[in-house]
Amino acid sequence: MMKVLSARQPRWNDVEHTSLNLLVTFEESKDTLGEMPFTASPKDPESHGRELFERATALEYGDIAEPSDETLKNTQRMKCSGLSALASSTITKLQGDLSTLQDSIALEMATEEELAQVPVVQAQLDLWRKYRVLLSRVETQAAFPRTIDWPQQPD
Repeated sequence: MMKVLSARQPRWNDVEHTSLNLLVTFEESKDTLGEMPFTASPKDPESHGRELFERATALEYGDIAEPSDETLKNTQRMKCSGLSALASSTITKLQGDLSTLQDSIALEMATEEELAQVPVVQAQLDLWRKYRVLLSRVETQAAFPRTIDWPQQPD
């Protein structure tokens, strides 16, 4: 475990208060790195990270500032980007599935099961497309980045 010599300027990373940043000096690296930024959370794999989080939330290092708008924007943009990538991947798969079904129909090779799947796959595709469009509008919400009404991800 690394020994904390000092820590200051705690600031939340998100509005949910799941992790925070602070400036920390560790005994082991004081001469080489000096004071450095550190992210602490209650789920940190390292005990010194969990300890820093506990001590910071006990206000040992002063009041914890709310996250800056820039931090929140970056965090929310990364989340939105990940969700959009998932949506795009799912849309691509559904488009491929639908294309194969349509080929079987056009070639008069479709089974009853395949015919029944067409409207189901088309409905799923439409839901995921709508979801992706709604994600693209997240940043236009009035309270962005502090409050976001995230669209419901399709099943």
